[in-house]
Amino acid sequence: MCSSAHCGVSNETRPMLKTTQIQKAKDFLALHHDPKLLVLPNIWDPGGARLLEHLGYPAVATASAAVAYSLGHDDGERITFDVMVDVIQRIASAVSVPVSADIEGGYGEDPLDVFNNVRRIVQAGAVGINIEDSFSEGGPLRDASSQCERIRQARNAARGEKVPIVINARMDVFIGSDTATDDQMSEAVSRARAYLDAGADCIYPITLGRIKALKELLSQIRAPINVYANAKAAPMRDLEKAGISRLSLGP
Repeated sequence: MCSSAHCGVSNETRPMLKTTQIQKAKDFLALHHDPKLLVLPNIWDPGGARLLEHLGYPAVATASAAVAYSLGHDDGERITFDVMVDVIQRIASAVSVPVSADIEGGYGEDPLDVFNNVRRIVQAGAVGINIEDSFSEGGPLRDASSQCERIRQARNAARGEKVPIVINARMDVFIGSDTATDDQMSEAVSRARAYLDAGADCIYPITLGRIKALKELLSQIRAPINVYANAKAAPMRDLEKAGISRLSLGP
């Protein structure tokens, strides 16, 4: 199985593809700094990606759970990374808009694993990634310094490929809570600042959806925030008015 979106492409065509991918990455980042809320209904196959592109969405993103479910597996890195790369490559090849890939925890315990895996994801055509900071859904969080090194290696991989991907750093601090406690907010602010310094572009405090808490976090970090559109999230109009950059619909 070929792990690169450039497989079967002539040497003359590769520089043009790389230039296009670089521009897509820049366009995707710009969408995070636009006053208009970036809405990403997450997809799992090329057909879904093409449908959203046809409907006018400026970018598409996978949801790891949706990809896994579509292949008959549970979420949680249950499909192999080779399979994940193949899915991303087929999606990225099917549309002209930017594609962001949910790679869960990075598919590896060593930061070097993250480096190598992100490199393959970029080679597959993606211009963004989601990477989360818990060992498993609802499980313990990685040490912040360890997660920062993983984010740094993801950024290093992108630099090596010369594609300025958008790193969406998911924080699982608020999972299992209906409200944000002072301790959780303090931890979230500390982690968000560290993740941004390590190379992240956007912070994803998954399950945090109330305007008051989101405004507090935004005021502390002054960086793009991604909100998960669950039943408790604020309406899109309110999120946009509050300065939230991105909304993910998830699986």
